[in-house]
Amino acid sequence: MGNKFWRILLVSICIIAFATLNVAFAQKKVGGGDIKYESKSQGTVLFSHESHVNTHKMKCTECHSKIFKMKKEAKITKAEHTGKYCAVCHDGKKAFSSASEADCGKCHKK
Repeated sequence: MGNKFWRILLVSICIIAFATLNVAFAQKKVGGGDIKYESKSQGTVLFSHESHVNTHKMKCTECHSKIFKMKKEAKITKAEHTGKYCAVCHDGKKAFSSASEADCGKCHKK
């Protein structure tokens, strides 16, 4: 009977220790994680919530749901990009301009 108690105690301590370590070292996703926008002509855009939230100190409510819905937009074309979507901030004043061809490669990766 004494051995059973110590085994249960040891197993319980191990479970608690592993759970605590897992929480302490777990990598948290910021926001919705990375979002991939596919574009065959312009190149894929990998939007990083972490970069915008941690590096640029933006709040979720600055984009959601004024500019972007909480789900990925179906299509964002270059024609409708002007003054909408990313271009609301990427206007050359708040952030680098999305209208400048020289800056396209900052987001679009071929």
